[in-house]
Amino acid sequence: MSSGGDSSGGGSSSSANADNKEKDKQKEKARVSRTSLILWHAHQNDAAAVRKLLQEDPSLVNARDYDNRTPLHVAALHGWLDVANCLIEYGADVNAQDRWKNTPLADAEGANRTSVIELLKTHGGLSYGQNGSHFEARPVPPPLPNKCDWEVDPNEIDFSNSSRIGKGSFGEILKAYWRGTPVAVKRILPSLSDDRLVIQDFRHEVNLLVKLRHPNIVQFLGAVTDRTPLMLITEYLRGGDLHQYLKDKGSLSPSTAVNFSMDIARGMAYLHNEPNVIIHRDLKPRNVLLVNSSADHLKVGDFGLSKIIKVKNAHDVYKMTGETGSYRYMAPEVFKHRRYDKKVDVYSFAMILYEMLEGEPPFASYEPYDAAKRAAEGHRPTFRAKGYTPELQELTQQSWAADMNQRPSFIDILKRLEKIKENLPSDHHWHLFTS
Repeated sequence: MSSGGDSSGGGSSSSANADNKEKDKQKEKARVSRTSLILWHAHQNDAAAVRKLLQEDPSLVNARDYDNRTPLHVAALHGWLDVANCLIEYGADVNAQDRWKNTPLADAEGANRTSVIELLKTHGGLSYGQNGSHFEARPVPPPLPNKCDWEVDPNEIDFSNSSRIGKGSFGEILKAYWRGTPVAVKRILPSLSDDRLVIQDFRHEVNLLVKLRHPNIVQFLGAVTDRTPLMLITEYLRGGDLHQYLKDKGSLSPSTAVNFSMDIARGMAYLHNEPNVIIHRDLKPRNVLLVNSSADHLKVGDFGLSKIIKVKNAHDVYKMTGETGSYRYMAPEVFKHRRYDKKVDVYSFAMILYEMLEGEPPFASYEPYDAAKRAAEGHRPTFRAKGYTPELQELTQQSWAADMNQRPSFIDILKRLEKIKENLPSDHHWHLFTS
């Protein structure tokens, strides 16, 4: 009898422990959710919602996202005066620094938000960090100090007949010649060659590209890392990007769209391979390149915003930088500053598949930011084209599901595209089914 009593007591004790663990887990989950909420409301300029959250939990005033940014950083960057006032009223740290050491005032100055600049200065705000007026330039070591076999002597690159094929905020992409071979050269603007944040991003992209080997990924050839301007050299693809191709061609036949989708999915399945998953985070038509003018082969490129994550558990999610990538193709969870995983790329893929079949971008009548906002509110583009088989429509809808756990993996997408391809009529006979 006594042993039965002991056993029962032990059971209730372990049950209590389990209950406590579950409560702690729920508390942590609620905390993460509230952190995302206050950052989201700050981003949306919703001062009333920010105030309500702070009344419930004043400690949220200094909540941090993956990049250590606080709600005041977000408000300062966008110039939301009412939100900034509310946060300061609740004791926000006006000199909190994010992972680039930027203070809210540095962000406000970088975005030229005059009224918020004055407010922050009134409350003792200082301008430090990459954007700050107090930024002290220090000697910057080369991004990759060890000489590598892929380090290119810039004198070997011939720019005499070069042409610009792309432009970004940090530099430009040129078609040039390296040892007689046409190449694409991403060249960092000389004025930014000493900017630590730019160098960090450049280093990150080089380190990532060095590791990639796949027929559907743009091939890295070399880099100039030990002198300026910094340069990243990849193969040159004569067909240009998918964005321009779709602009010229309009909607694609279902079989072409499926073939293109399979190339993209192959490249992405390679990137998403565990345990070292690479999340692209900016998958869009401009970053998908055609190997040649015959458009018979596609490759995924531009890894400037990609993240490598070590997956310990298949269901791990990560609090990463919100609003990373291009709005029109951006997954709702990224736009909302929520936790996300590799399925953000699946959402972007669905938007590209939609664009290939429809011949126009998703939410074409909206500006990119408003398109992302509509998607975050639960809306999705309307199917109009005749090229959608029920299977293609179902795949697209599942791939842009609001719940990222409902989206298929790229391996599954590939298997389904293979089946869809087998059942498609040939292009030659397609008009019989669409007339």
